Amino acid sequence: MENLIPLHLFTQVGNIVLWVLLISATVLGVSGVVNLVRPLSGSQRLTGYLFILLTLVFLAGFGWISWFHYQVYLHLPLELPPNMVEYLNSKLFSMNRGAEYGIPFYNPGEPPRYMLPLWLENEKYYFWFMCYALMALLGHYRLNHPRLRGALHILLAVQVGILFFAANPFVDPLPKFFSAVEPWFVQNLQTGQRFGLFMKLYPKMVFYYNAEYMWFHPPMLFLSYACITMTFVTSLFMLVRRDEAIETMGYDYGKLGFFMLTLGMLLGYPWALKAWGPNWWWDPKICSSIMMWAIYSTYLHTRLYAHRPFMWYFSSVLGIVCFLAMLFTFVSSFFFPGEHTFV
Repeated sequence: MENLIPLHLFTQVGNIVLWVLLISATVLGVSGVVNLVRPLSGSQRLTGYLFILLTLVFLAGFGWISWFHYQVYLHLPLELPPNMVEYLNSKLFSMNRGAEYGIPFYNPGEPPRYMLPLWLENEKYYFWFMCYALMALLGHYRLNHPRLRGALHILLAVQVGILFFAANPFVDPLPKFFSAVEPWFVQNLQTGQRFGLFMKLYPKMVFYYNAEYMWFHPPMLFLSYACITMTFVTSLFMLVRRDEAIETMGYDYGKLGFFMLTLGMLLGYPWALKAWGPNWWWDPKICSSIMMWAIYSTYLHTRLYAHRPFMWYFSSVLGIVCFLAMLFTFVSSFFFPGEHTFV
């Protein structure tokens, strides 16, 4: 595939981005531990500048991922020999009759191209952690609270460590996608084999990779995950000491995250009907997401009664439980078979 798209260049530059992220996040993490134990007011300005640098590098890496996806769009069209087009369209016509959602006919003048979203495979971790970095940066400058800043920095350092050591989107970019499409571009296929592979790749392109919902449903969920993480950090502090400014910031992120989660789940509904049909309700990821949504809703409602005895701490516990429910919802995609299963 290297002769078609610049895989090696993408990996080289991307690894430089991750190394810069790792070094910056390590320094922030160490500073965060120090500030949790014994706040140092003199280091706040320096860590703020370093945080800005780290966030800018995150954004630059995301731009690099966008460039790579554009290369896929330009150089990996699913082109068919002219003698197969009429036969293919006749088959698609037969398949579309009676189907609620048909597959578009093949246009030889404009062969279908992959418009890959920017949160596929390991890229979803990059997007998720980048969203958290942006929100944590805002939280860093919203409150001059060294210990809270330290906690935000430590959690970001953990996320960058996960990204570098376990979920690097640059070292082996989109392995599942490329393993599926590589035979189309590098193998000398017989006519029947090429037609069969096309009928395997084309529906997934239409209903998954190029689906318009793919540009709204997943990113809204990952944005909500980042908001829940911010609420989790503030909830931990609320358990230790009552500080209305910290609680208000956590609640603000909680409201935004709940809105993004609700809208993301609603946008997933028509996509599920289109891609899977009506029998999708009992997918483990969907069931756990509804559970997480219910807990999240309860957390927001308890905030209305924070002035009552013990409700402050109960709300804090629910903020932590929301985070745990989010982790369970995400991990369920790996261990429970269903439409959302990742591995």
